[in-house]
Amino acid sequence: MPLPNKKYDANFTAGGILFNEFKSFEAVLLSSNFDELAELEKDQNKFIGISTNSARKRIITEIKRRNKSAPKNFWENFFSWHQEEQRLALFYLCLKTYPLIMDLHIEVALKKYRVGSKLEAYDIQMRFEEIMSYDDVVASWSLSTIKRLNMQYRKALRDSGLYDAHKVLKKPSKPSNQFWDYFKNINEHWFLEACFKDKN
Repeated sequence: MPLPNKKYDANFTAGGILFNEFKSFEAVLLSSNFDELAELEKDQNKFIGISTNSARKRIITEIKRRNKSAPKNFWENFFSWHQEEQRLALFYLCLKTYPLIMDLHIEVALKKYRVGSKLEAYDIQMRFEEIMSYDDVVASWSLSTIKRLNMQYRKALRDSGLYDAHKVLKKPSKPSNQFWDYFKNINEHWFLEACFKDKN
């Protein structure tokens, strides 16, 4: 598993894996002038359908940020995958884009899965407190921000199919071998481990 860059930020509070938003942005993501169209969308709201201007701008900013983490041909593959695979792929972008989410996943969820323990909000809170003990930036965040990040991370796990209503972490069963092979072929084997699959 890749070690997360320790420059944490709280931008993941903008909202989970953004499945509906990315799906609605298909034409923009597949275009050759993504950046230009994404900027226009902040004012035009032609694709994404978020009525509040400030919320729309914030979501598009995060979409642009995650798009920078997408490997070559990612979106061409993404729109050919079925929904369960797409949700996992969007979680992959979250892990790639947000060092904090990668940290929580490696240090809490993956460890809990390996020993067969449930994942509780308290477990995430304990990891935040560990980070706050040595990271002044995270220590400066409000309690409401920490709670929001805790909730959004667990929601992202549920939306990705890796976590259920009983707080159980689970291995995804529906993705095809071709889906996993994509990540193997781009030397991102760690993502299979992040999805509670074998590294091989």
